[in-house]
Amino acid sequence: MNILQERCVACDKELPYTILSSVGQLCDTCKKQGLFRKKLIITGITRMERGNICVSGIDPETWRFVRPVYPGGINRDFVMEGATQIIRHFNLVEMEFIKYDPQHIHHNEDWIVNENFAPKYIRHLNNQEIIKVLEKMSISNLNEAIDRMDKSLFIVKARGIIRIWDEHQYGKFKVRINFVDYSRNIFEKIPVSDLLVLAKVRWMIRNGKRYSYEMMNIFNNNPFRYIRIGLTREFHGQYWKQVTALITIPDMFDGETFADYEKKLGDQV
Repeated sequence: MNILQERCVACDKELPYTILSSVGQLCDTCKKQGLFRKKLIITGITRMERGNICVSGIDPETWRFVRPVYPGGINRDFVMEGATQIIRHFNLVEMEFIKYDPQHIHHNEDWIVNENFAPKYIRHLNNQEIIKVLEKMSISNLNEAIDRMDKSLFIVKARGIIRIWDEHQYGKFKVRINFVDYSRNIFEKIPVSDLLVLAKVRWMIRNGKRYSYEMMNIFNNNPFRYIRIGLTREFHGQYWKQVTALITIPDMFDGETFADYEKKLGDQV
């Protein structure tokens, strides 16, 4: 589905004319620019194949999602500064990009990262700032938003999680979720790719905790509850939904990161 693009996706400057397109557009000035420095509010750190990860966030200047991309994939060292995980949910981080590289359907958030510029931590957003971001960026009806085909990342206002469980498939530990969005659409068997959820569930299992009951109880009884959804690249003719974060205020993970849990576990998820 094509929609009218009225503003530059890099600087948010109004375009001299509207463009009918399913992906974002750059203004003439940004088209000529070599490198882009962007501050991102991090909202996703997810598991990929071959030990790589996917990082994504929100550009607070344009209020668009941005997915940093390396041609060969992003490894875990990208999120760390020494022993500290600087790329974590709702940290404000500066990155440098070489160019905007949108796809034609759904995946219009891709920007090629300059591999010679290390991400720089700026600060962590406070709860009131996070709530404002969530209220600005969230949607109530996931099906309706996906049907527009102009995004692959969504923050979904949720009524609740109705089931969460783990399984092993092809030798890999997996977690799946059934949930209801705010418009009462039900989504079932959605795989979780969020490294934080995966690491916490594994840690809770190892310690004999009833993770399903505990996590659902905390999430469903929180006044601010959101599920971040990402769509995969096309696979077998579909763009598959994945849970890329569980977001609550207060934070249901008490500020801990996937690196914290993996350190406790002694291995990676």
